Formats: sequence, C-alpha cells, structure tokens
Amino acid sequence: MKKLIIAVTMVAGLGLNASALYFDGGLTGTTGPDYSGYKLNLRIGEGDFALEPSLTTYKYDTAALGNKTYRTYGARGAWEKEKYTVGAEAGTTPEVNGYKNMHFGGDITFSLTPTSGGKTRLAGPGARSVSGGGQGVTRIDVGASLKQTQHTQTVGTADNKTSQTEASLFAGAKVLMLNLSASFTAYTYGSEDATPQGFVPGLNFALMAKPRSSVTARVDLPSTLPMVTPFAGYTTTKYKGGADDSSAILLGGYVDLSMVVANVAYQIFDSGSGSDSFISIGAGVKF
Repeated sequence: MKKLIIAVTMVAGLGLNASALYFDGGLTGTTGPDYSGYKLNLRIGEGDFALEPSLTTYKYDTAALGNKTYRTYGARGAWEKEKYTVGAEAGTTPEVNGYKNMHFGGDITFSLTPTSGGKTRLAGPGARSVSGGGQGVTRIDVGASLKQTQHTQTVGTADNKTSQTEASLFAGAKVLMLNLSASFTAYTYGSEDATPQGFVPGLNFALMAKPRSSVTARVDLPSTLPMVTPFAGYTTTKYKGGADDSSAILLGGYVDLSMVVANVAYQIFDSGSGSDSFISIGAGVKF
C-alpha cells in the first residue's frame, strides 16, 4: 500500500500522464550466519525515462563490524529505447563504525534482437527480477558498465582510503524456454589503504574484501511450472592479497501474479576454508 501511495503522489506532484506511468518495486530480505540485510528498490518510469531509487542495508553480528547496520542509498536513471538502454547511477554509504563510501557509474545495454520493448533486459542493471524475455525463438542483450567507488575508513585521526574501479561485461539470451545470462567483472585499485565493504555481482550478501574478478552465470526456466519460474546460478570470485577464491551456488524461484511478485532464493557460499548458507525472500508489486 505504501508503494501505491508513493506512485500516486509522484504522479500528482510531477503532473505526469498516469496512463504512461509504470511502477515496479519490491523488498527482499536476506539472512545467514551472523548476517541480516534487506534491499528496497523502486522503479518509476514515464515514457522512455525511468528512475530507480534504492536502499540496501546489511549487518554482521560480529565485533569486526561493530554489530552495527550499514545503509547504502542509491539512485539510477535510465533512458530506455527499443534497441538500447543508457543508465547512470550514484550512491553513498554514510559513516558507520568509521567506514563510509561513495560511488558513481554508468551502463549501456543493446538488444540485438529487440522484440518486446525497452522496459526489460535479460542482463545488466536493466534486468528485472522477472525476466520475461523477448518474443519468438531467440533474443540477445549485451552491454557493459563502469563503476567507481571511494572507500574511506577512519583509524584514529587518519582517513584511510581505497579507490576501486569496477568494469563489467554482461549478456543475456532467450533460447526457446530458457532465459540465460552471464557477466564478467574486473576490479582495479588506486590507493589500497582501506578494506572495501559491499556487494560482489552474483552474491546476495555484503563482503569485506578486495575482489579481483568475478564471473556469474544464471538460467531461468519460465513456464515450466504453473505461475512459478525456477532459476539457478553460479558465481566464482578471485580476490587480491592472497585470499582464497570463493564460489557460490544459487537456487530459487519466483511467482508472477501479474501485479504481485514473490521470490525465494537459497545460496551456498564456499569461501575456500568453509561454507555458509544464505536465504533471501522478497515480494513486490508492479503496474
């Protein structure tokens, strides 16, 4: 109900044409060993433009992170056409326990076989949790993104900083009844005095680490069960500083009831020295 009120308020305040307005929003919670977090994401669009504000939180019940909750506020704007999408984003994590960060970036996606409009892509920042794909036998979306993050950690009177650049290539394809997607992300660093905190592509929880590269792959199987779309994914990540490589297996499904969407996911994360399990449950509305 709160999401409906927000959407209606924006229509009245901005004077947008309600018939051209669309809305997609949801809340997803994740829990694991000594970990909890959630992500609230909204998508409000009119014509070819879409605005995506978000709030992501995470908390580790460990002394290393002070048993405190970190909150990341972000926003992405996207210009969406039939054959391409161009987006820009920015966000910040206000200081908690001496740590904070700021980020900005951009992305572009091309549909090589555009057949279902520009509001949904199969991969990249424009991908939706319910990936309906295109019409016909095959659809292919490809793209790239670039993100710059400045991590700052206060130790005593000194502000230690790490500059992190994240470059990604991604692609998605609809082949018969399968929606396939994959991405490769590489990281480079300038100064490396602070330990970064944040999310690695393909993982449903936040990490304290310096990733070097990450590869993800996912398959969705729409229409295999009535109203239910199961999916499976795999992520492998390499890190700087001699840390062991990690891998993660993702299993789950979502239910699409036209205006209401619900999803559940189970992720097994292997850090190289042990494994942990994380459960994510979410729901949202769209119209």
